[in-house]
Amino acid sequence: STRLIIIQTFLFTSAYYLIRQPYVPYWEFIIPFAFTAYVASGWGYLVSTFMPPQHGPFIVSLISFIVCGLLGNPTSLNNFMVLPVMNFLVSSISITRWACQMSFVLANSYLKPHPEDMRNSAMLSMYKEVFLPDESHVDTPFMDPLFRHACVALFSMGLVLRILSFFGLKFRNRAKQV
Repeated sequence: STRLIIIQTFLFTSAYYLIRQPYVPYWEFIIPFAFTAYVASGWGYLVSTFMPPQHGPFIVSLISFIVCGLLGNPTSLNNFMVLPVMNFLVSSISITRWACQMSFVLANSYLKPHPEDMRNSAMLSMYKEVFLPDESHVDTPFMDPLFRHACVALFSMGLVLRILSFFGLKFRNRAKQV
């Protein structure tokens, strides 16, 4: 299962990298994708321990839509970050909240964007307000505390989901244990 996740992440990211050609080294570009796959597989493991197999794919797609699409959307993320309770909730369960921050820190440090039109300038300032709130980031992504914080948050999320999955297997399916 882990090998398949790694292979699928590598193949998807490679194809996306070749199409997009983002001017970011591939080994740095793949990191947000690898963390996303790690956490998403954790959600899959957790759902599979508590739900019947026939409902699993539907429930995981619903969770992915809510956790990634609604709560992690960069255009609405600033609204969630204002209230401390919502900030904690979104930061605790949203994969894309952290993966987008990692990708933005990478893109911002390598591309150093300077948009010329008003619309793109407004979008860049909105993304900077959400993902680079203090403007004290450094030009080397791996030394940037925001990038490292996102790595720790995603790793922790995946680890917690796997621990909960273990307890789900241990206590939920006691009758099936050998």
